[in-house]
Amino acid sequence: MTPIDITLLLTRPRPAAIRFAAELEAATGPFAAAVISPLLDIVPSGSFPRVSAEAALAFTSENAVAIAAARLAPAGRRAWCVGSRTAEAAQAAGFDAVAAGGDADALVAMLLAERPAGEIVHLAGAHQRGELVERLAAAGLTARRSVIYDQAPVPPTAEALAALGGPRPVLLPLFSPRSAALAGAMAEGAEAPLLLAALSSAVARGWAGPTPMALATASRPGSEAMIDAISSLLAAAPGA
Repeated sequence: MTPIDITLLLTRPRPAAIRFAAELEAATGPFAAAVISPLLDIVPSGSFPRVSAEAALAFTSENAVAIAAARLAPAGRRAWCVGSRTAEAAQAAGFDAVAAGGDADALVAMLLAERPAGEIVHLAGAHQRGELVERLAAAGLTARRSVIYDQAPVPPTAEALAALGGPRPVLLPLFSPRSAALAGAMAEGAEAPLLLAALSSAVARGWAGPTPMALATASRPGSEAMIDAISSLLAAAPGA
């Protein structure tokens, strides 16, 4: 199969980037080049919070699942997860995981419907959105957020900067408002035409970089919808 004459530039943490690249290329075919340049490094917090055995756990990221699994006894413990990918990670770690529809709204709705007994503890990163705890508390549930990791900015690699400075179009999938902002700063002065795919409208609003040649926003959270959005970009891109 002839590679698509576009450079795929992924800025997620490396394991997630490798996985998404494989999923995307299985759907679209190979790209002329695939560059991984994580812009955030997951750094566990110095101390882990006290979490009682009776507490209900809420996860909105795979990163939180991995850190919590190393500090808690996950076997059989119920975990309410934002979406299927996070739930799969939690299940693999030993939690009894259930998945919501992929965003904070769906997770709030599921927790309000099931109303788990005891305190709900949202184990999260320092940079998060969706106001999960605030919305649960407003609905009468006991909930708190415990930050268990930070996302430290990482400079772009020389390979990423070279791709942005070259003539070949660059496809940039964007998965969070913060990574979109960092990617926009990385792309300042880019000469390559840019194709952007955003996980949501909030993610798209995080982009403050050069005006892209094209932008597509996923219709719902999740990698399948992102791949659909990217496929629509590629269908309209010259030479794709």
